[in-house]
Amino acid sequence: MAEKRQHQRINCVEKCLLYHADSRYCGAITNISISGALIKLSDFTPGVITPGDTCSFILSNEPETYFCSYKGRITRVNATGVGLVILEHEF
Repeated sequence: MAEKRQHQRINCVEKCLLYHADSRYCGAITNISISGALIKLSDFTPGVITPGDTCSFILSNEPETYFCSYKGRITRVNATGVGLVILEHEF
């Protein structure tokens, strides 16, 4: 199967907060690139977040202390988290 990604992913384990609709989910980014990320979520129920939904996330587990936020679109969902494409970022 051919690789569909345009940019190289970097493996990591960085705490993050994902915001979707009126909810906030604690998680960890397991890999990230300039155009997308895979986020493992805790206390997550599949079906609440669906592909095509928009979201945002920060690279921190403290909403008051982060240096960059990202807006994205969910591309896939499984039992442990979400994959998303990054639409924009703010420093």
